[in-house]
Amino acid sequence: MKLVLSILVLAVSLSMAVAPSATGGVSGGSTWEGIDTEFVYWTQLPTGYAMGSQYFPDMYPDYDSGVADDFEFAVSTTINMIRWWGGYWNGAGGPIDSPVEIYLYLDDGTGNAPTLPQHSSAIASWMIPAGGYTEVADGANFVMRYEFPTWVVFDAGQKYWFEIRKAFPFDPLGQYGWIQSEPIVLSSCVQGFDGLGTVWWTPQAIDAAFELVFDDEIALERSTWADIKTIF
Repeated sequence: MKLVLSILVLAVSLSMAVAPSATGGVSGGSTWEGIDTEFVYWTQLPTGYAMGSQYFPDMYPDYDSGVADDFEFAVSTTINMIRWWGGYWNGAGGPIDSPVEIYLYLDDGTGNAPTLPQHSSAIASWMIPAGGYTEVADGANFVMRYEFPTWVVFDAGQKYWFEIRKAFPFDPLGQYGWIQSEPIVLSSCVQGFDGLGTVWWTPQAIDAAFELVFDDEIALERSTWADIKTIF
């Protein structure tokens, strides 16, 4: 009887140990120093842990998660690149070269959340295949960079929200999340996590780490290639 009870306790403990969680990973900052050709219009640097933001193809729709954070510009602003920080837990760690989903939302009118329903109400989205972005270690976590295929223009005085998440199975790879950032700029970031009872979009009393950038080098490379195509 004791052996049976011990096995049951062990089985329950193991199942609890590998259950998805809303946050995890290792808290850390950044050693990223930027590039001379970049003009950073918006910056929130990493200071904390990872907040679950992931599509689980093996557990959907029982489990589904996403984190979104807001930004706003006083004048019309154009970017061609986004940088963000992420971390891994409940698995072997990172980096994991998986698809990335980026959604752009308008504010829902409250100033505190993006529109609903999640994903389908986004005004723009980018489904990025594995290998379509860069990811390198940065301190205890990872910094990712994605070059938008066309320039993204934001209207003056309009609050927007970006949601960024990765897509890979919980078993056996674990979880991915967007790294926390302090202090809070504008409203706190928000999270939804089906399966854990976190309603979309629940305020998190913290922000997420990302930068919105216009990189002259990207613009120059595309202009050069356009000129070459015109010549030939």
